Amino acid sequence: MKKIIFTVTAILFLASFSVFGMYGYDGDDWISFLTDGNQFRARMDQLGFVLGNDTIKGTFGLRADTGYMGSILGTGTIGGESIALNPTVSAGIGYTSDIFSIGVGYNFTYIDKYLQIHTPVLMINALDNNLKLAVPIEIAITDNAQSLGPNGESASINNKIKFTGIGFNNIELRYSTGIDAFNEIRFYASYRSTSHESSFNGSTIKYVSEALDLQLRLYFLNTTVGNVGINPFIKVQYSTALKGSRLGDFLMTESYKYPQGSAVSGEHDGNYGIDANTKQSDNFSANPYKVTIAPTLALSASSDIVSLYFEPSLGYTIYGDAPLKRYNRKQTITHSLYWGAYAEMYVTPVQDLEWYFEMDVNGNVTGKDNAKANVNLAPVYFETTTGITWYLPSFGNN
Repeated sequence: MKKIIFTVTAILFLASFSVFGMYGYDGDDWISFLTDGNQFRARMDQLGFVLGNDTIKGTFGLRADTGYMGSILGTGTIGGESIALNPTVSAGIGYTSDIFSIGVGYNFTYIDKYLQIHTPVLMINALDNNLKLAVPIEIAITDNAQSLGPNGESASINNKIKFTGIGFNNIELRYSTGIDAFNEIRFYASYRSTSHESSFNGSTIKYVSEALDLQLRLYFLNTTVGNVGINPFIKVQYSTALKGSRLGDFLMTESYKYPQGSAVSGEHDGNYGIDANTKQSDNFSANPYKVTIAPTLALSASSDIVSLYFEPSLGYTIYGDAPLKRYNRKQTITHSLYWGAYAEMYVTPVQDLEWYFEMDVNGNVTGKDNAKANVNLAPVYFETTTGITWYLPSFGNN
């Protein structure tokens, strides 16, 4: 009885907190929630708490998923908005045990006053947390909204639209085998389907788009050489557009802004949907695709105060565009090599307080934001985040 009363009290305590959380809109953001301990985290793109006991935990808050780092409320630019909510708002609650754990989360992402994205998330852990699954479902629906210009501003013509988007952004499955020779498997799957109905002067056109992305990571030979931990892995990723020619954009923002191509995108690899009354083969000579194979060496080392993690990688990508059929052109195939150098550093002067620094430098030859390799891109793309984590005591069960 005492345990039940404490659990109910914990739920009410969590619900009363007006604090910020740190989980975003995709499955990779939520995959560790059920195993995260109590903590307060404040980074460039996150601010929040995880609170609970050994049975129940919760979180609530914000994460900068939409690219507005450091800004919670800002001046809106769509349709004359005075204020816009920039980050993704997240909340979640979970039940945990050694045998089976389950959690549910919710994300709210504000695009503009016409469109918001709702993302419920289901999380399941089993086999003493060796099996983890996170399934997010994105839902974005708007009606009677103004169409948008190439930079997100309102178009000069008041063109009413209906937009519907359904997707799964990084469904993730992890399985730890417990065998050093082949210690972990990770599988990611993303899918996006959108329809964009535009009406003007009594004429209605409906565009649709559909994209799929699959990724497999195989971790093997987990061992220690001297004082350095080594865990190589191979990443294999496949992306394609089933309708239209747009790879990725699983947040659906770009599909909302660019339903049927634009001068921004060009002929071959831009933001194209297709007329809903036509077939994919009526519009394009071939479906676009991208295949990447990237061997990666994961290195780790630690002392009493500092822990380091490195991921040097070298990858190969083959990219096939989506040539418009009216140009009577065959599919163009692009081959490229890329390099990456990812690093994490944890500084822990005392046991419960940690400073975190993350850096990612890469050759960017596969194309940032799903653009074609090395087209209008900086030769080196640098990104980083930093911040603190304060590990808090558990509420306990007794």
